[in-house]
Amino acid sequence: MVGDMSLILARDFLVEVQKGNIAKHSMVHKFGRNDAVPNGTWAFVTLLGHTSWPLSAATTVRIKAGGDAADDAAGNGAREITIQGIDSNLAEITEAITTNGVDASAATTAEFWRVHRMWVSSVGTYGAANTAAITLENSGGGTDLIQIGVEDGQTQFTGWTVPTGKTAYLLSLHTHVDAGKAARIRVFTRADMNDAVAPMKSRRLKLFFDGVMGEFRYMPRGPEVAIPALSDIWVEAYGEGASTEVSCDFELLVVDD
Repeated sequence: MVGDMSLILARDFLVEVQKGNIAKHSMVHKFGRNDAVPNGTWAFVTLLGHTSWPLSAATTVRIKAGGDAADDAAGNGAREITIQGIDSNLAEITEAITTNGVDASAATTAEFWRVHRMWVSSVGTYGAANTAAITLENSGGGTDLIQIGVEDGQTQFTGWTVPTGKTAYLLSLHTHVDAGKAARIRVFTRADMNDAVAPMKSRRLKLFFDGVMGEFRYMPRGPEVAIPALSDIWVEAYGEGASTEVSCDFELLVVDD
């Protein structure tokens, strides 16, 4: 009964955090999917299947050319997307940009060190989202950062970076792997993400799970992983069969330093 009560109290506390009633505390929920994890290779749990963080310097970003004409400022699909990430001042920032159909969009005003997520924030048809996949890239082109899947309206990427002045604590990890093909799952952190000159901080393994099939949950009694400001945390998957499908999400408690 004591254990049950402590769990209830912990959940009540987190609900109050999510409601904004606990000063200097917030919750972050990140979820991602990689529907084609290669056999024998590690890849991020994201639609684009990165094998490393795509950015090592702050840059303006834009929507990549090649989408759909309906995803336009006057179209029936996505008219605007909103981008959230870490800016050149190392703080979390949000900026909206207008879609431009099959052409690349204008670049953001802000420079981004990291892109946490983006979502469709305006559409031309009630109940609609984006018509085609929307990919974000650096404004000079050539580096894909994150993607909204067809009609999803929201990116899927199991990674986050702690803004300046905050510390994050990993509360839980939930993974689902195609039941016909096992996968290995590992969680990394890396400190000082804005330091790109050798010698730099190495990535550090925090969790590793072999032979995951179907649903798997990691829910420690207390947060075992503390992630300081300006640190990345992300999840990778390694396929044990051709084109393994993996989805994953984690929850963080973020506290102002």
